[in-house]
Amino acid sequence: MTHPPDPNSVQPFLREVHYPVSKQQLVDIAEQQGVDGEVLRALRIVPDRTYKNQEEVNEEVALGS
Repeated sequence: MTHPPDPNSVQPFLREVHYPVSKQQLVDIAEQQGVDGEVLRALRIVPDRTYKNQEEVNEEVALGS
């Protein structure tokens, strides 16, 4: 069994993203950049919607963990 993703692990990645961005775009960008598995797991659990800023993604990642 894997542990829940650490919300802090996505911070460096999210600072580099240009918003607004969809969940799928977040996952695609992360895969292209070769981020670690924990960050990908965190992004894959957020709701499928458009995010206006880093804070919105942070909130969803924190709720999912």
